[in-house]
Amino acid sequence: MIRRSLALLVALAAGGANAAEQVPLYSNLKDWLVACDNTRQCTAISTAAESEAEATPIWSLRITREAGPDGLLHVGVFSYNEARGQPLLDGKPLQVKLQPGQLTEGSVPEMYSIAGADAEALIAELRNGQRLLLPTEEGEAVTSLSGMSAALLLMDSVQGRLGTTTALLRKGNNPASSVPPALAAPPAPTWQAPKPLSEADSKRVLEAVREATRSDWEKDMVEAGLPEGQAFALSDREALVILKTECGAYNCAYSLYQAPLDQPQQARKASIPEIPVFEDLPPHGSVEFDPASGDLSSFTLAMGMGGCGFTQRWRYDGKGFAPIHASMLGTCIGLDSAYWPVLWRTAEKR
Repeated sequence: MIRRSLALLVALAAGGANAAEQVPLYSNLKDWLVACDNTRQCTAISTAAESEAEATPIWSLRITREAGPDGLLHVGVFSYNEARGQPLLDGKPLQVKLQPGQLTEGSVPEMYSIAGADAEALIAELRNGQRLLLPTEEGEAVTSLSGMSAALLLMDSVQGRLGTTTALLRKGNNPASSVPPALAAPPAPTWQAPKPLSEADSKRVLEAVREATRSDWEKDMVEAGLPEGQAFALSDREALVILKTECGAYNCAYSLYQAPLDQPQQARKASIPEIPVFEDLPPHGSVEFDPASGDLSSFTLAMGMGGCGFTQRWRYDGKGFAPIHASMLGTCIGLDSAYWPVLWRTAEKR
């Protein structure tokens, strides 16, 4: 299970741009990757040439743009090492000066950022360059621009910007009003937290479900004994049971069940639909349920440092779990999961 899920991650990350208009999408283009979610919001990230990544410190340029005529454009610089000056384009100072970063979540904050018209001017300046150099406390860090134009062209195509005044490449005379609006995100289910299970009820449900489903999980157990487990109230009638069945270096496999509180031995496999683009990827890696939000989260690492992998999140809707969020970074460049490209999002009800 663990090896299969990580192999699927690699396959997803290696995917091409054969169906540019179909979203969600994720594609590698030379030393860049581009991803667009179900609303056509897109992210492009530099991944650095492999030869340069081995020889020098690397950093990432991250370009995000919302869909629609007025979609916000943002460019950010992310680096493990503290910056000691502005990036250099092929060794020369940039004409467009970057501002201090605005995004601070995670251990690798945004060093520099730029948005709007200034971001467009920066992208126009970078288009004919080969690589960007960033002076850092550990020396000169590098990121490749090979593939950036292809990535931005794909973003423009997905968002319907080609031939318009809003395009990042292949601008035209068509007005911004001709750009299609963003696709509507599906609504997220509302959650009303039920009364938590007592310690006694939690133990009773867990033990009953574990025994009733033994034939499901026993074959996956590496060591003798019972799988670790947790039980949570989903409503006043039903519980969620999470069983941890197998662990590798930094990912674990799980079996999840929904069980009637009055007859937990009648447990059934939890209703957790696949998130588009993440076919055949059940909750895996590190799986948690948050009783305050009703969210079931899955965080799978492709390396121990946590710089790449995929996240998925569902919310209980009264019958099962509906997908509400997914993100992925298939290339291990040390970027915090908070800034991985989003592939699926929902709209919260107000």
